[in-house]
Amino acid sequence: MKDFFERLDEQKKKRILNAAITEFAYKKYENASTNNIVTSAQIGKGMLFHYFGNKKNLYLYLYRYARAILDEEIYSRVDCESGVLPVILKQLAKLKLETFKRYPSITDFIAQCNCETSPEVCDDIQKIREERGVRIREDIIYKNSDMRLLKPEFRDEQTIKLIHWALDGYLSEIKGSYEGENLEKLPVDEIMKGYDSYMDIICKAFYLDKEENSNGKIFDWS
Repeated sequence: MKDFFERLDEQKKKRILNAAITEFAYKKYENASTNNIVTSAQIGKGMLFHYFGNKKNLYLYLYRYARAILDEEIYSRVDCESGVLPVILKQLAKLKLETFKRYPSITDFIAQCNCETSPEVCDDIQKIREERGVRIREDIIYKNSDMRLLKPEFRDEQTIKLIHWALDGYLSEIKGSYEGENLEKLPVDEIMKGYDSYMDIICKAFYLDKEENSNGKIFDWS
């Protein structure tokens, strides 16, 4: 059925997608109304179900669509050459914040999906999140973290996880503090200053300084 939807002209597709994302972004799954979606999208209700079959299929399609947009905006633009995990995570953090500003409704929709408790969709959402999380951890974080740049006693997977959790946790806390506010006004530069202070502590604690680094690899995390 989704093939019919994919063959629609781009303007109509975006109108339907935007209407559906807006409806689901600020309501629990069970409270979101397909009637509101078709009214906003200016299509008949029968056509919506012709394209997606049912509400659940529409919801999961939207989740994958929204994830694909954010992943393309964020993960395809990361430069992992430094091999220094905090530097890679800093890039990710700034790209995430900038993307949140550009796509506030999609960001709110994903956040709503991630805390959805409806038994009809929560397991599917969790499965998609886990698959995506494994890919990101393996392809971006672990694959590109140069262990030789860490102090010898910290060259293990536990350290990588600790650094990831600490810096990603800070970003999640910041984003949570802006819940319900206009993400288009997110003060990215101000937030990144706070991020830098945490990153500096982590780099000094776990990484070799330039004098200690014998691998000929010079990096600057400032």
